[in-house]
Amino acid sequence: MLIVSKNKWMWFGVLLSLVISSNILIYRLKWEAPLPTGVVLGSLFDFLITIPLLVYFFILRKRFSLKYLLPVMIAGYGAAVLIIPQGYLSGYSFVKYILFAGEGAFFLMELYVVYKLMVKIPAIIKSFRANVSEASTFQNRMEQAWGQHMESSRMRDIFFSEMTMYYYGLFSWRKKPLSKENDERNYTYHKKTGAIALYVMMIHALVLESIGFHFLLHSWNATVAIIALVINVYTLLFFLAEIQAIRLCPFMITDRHLHLQVGVVKQLTVPLEEIKSFHYYQGPEKLTKDEARHVFDATLPDFMKEKPTFELEFYHPVEAKFMYGFKKKVFKAHLRLDEPQQFYNTLTAKINEQCK
Repeated sequence: MLIVSKNKWMWFGVLLSLVISSNILIYRLKWEAPLPTGVVLGSLFDFLITIPLLVYFFILRKRFSLKYLLPVMIAGYGAAVLIIPQGYLSGYSFVKYILFAGEGAFFLMELYVVYKLMVKIPAIIKSFRANVSEASTFQNRMEQAWGQHMESSRMRDIFFSEMTMYYYGLFSWRKKPLSKENDERNYTYHKKTGAIALYVMMIHALVLESIGFHFLLHSWNATVAIIALVINVYTLLFFLAEIQAIRLCPFMITDRHLHLQVGVVKQLTVPLEEIKSFHYYQGPEKLTKDEARHVFDATLPDFMKEKPTFELEFYHPVEAKFMYGFKKKVFKAHLRLDEPQQFYNTLTAKINEQCK
């Protein structure tokens, strides 16, 4: 998983703001003479070509598929409709039909992939119920079941991430956290942090903001208000899923692996023989960008970020998995737990057993 740097986000935001604000000023300022017809063509070029190019060079390049440019172009056209007065756009109505025809073709292709997924759902569920995973969380068992019936693809990963989020956000509330069948298996990592309180506070703020902001937007543009409401509901579901996944999925030490699942966002499974070093963390409080790129941060967000308790180093790079199929190779992992000493003793003993 390649991360967009803060500098790139900053420059992208500046350039995007310049493009949008300049077009807003053109049509909102009162000019003595009527605007030439070429101005509209220039604005459409900005929204359909310039902005997608900015998205490509600053965000998509070497990170995501080019297929995401089409939704960006459609969003750009939507912004143009909101900014350019209707009278100026009447001569260019054909543009929207071209864009929506392309999006329709893309949607049909995606629909076919979803259809193939749905056909195999019964077999996947059967395998899920039959599977016995050493890490007995929903996400691990379902991932194992999907791997038996589906070839790896970005659409499959997106569908799997969405299903995981809906499961934890909507259907897991009667589940109890994994019990400690023995003290050497499951280790919680959230009880001594303010992570869940932070998510609850964000949910509270999101609900209040959604109610007030929705009516404000609706008085300006009903379509934009509905889009914003859908995004807020999706974000609310994500926060609920994060809370449940954090509660229900502790870190696990088995005879062969260390399983680190951090909410629904990321997970790392490390074979014990790949652990080169396991020690208390003595490094800086904040890592540099280059250092953070190769570290799996298994600590939770908090009101005040604290240093991790432990650091794991690996002999070879290990693949960490993130939402929607993103991956990256890591050489280290940073952890904080509710029972650090007990975790340290157990994992050290397991690693020593592997070395014999």
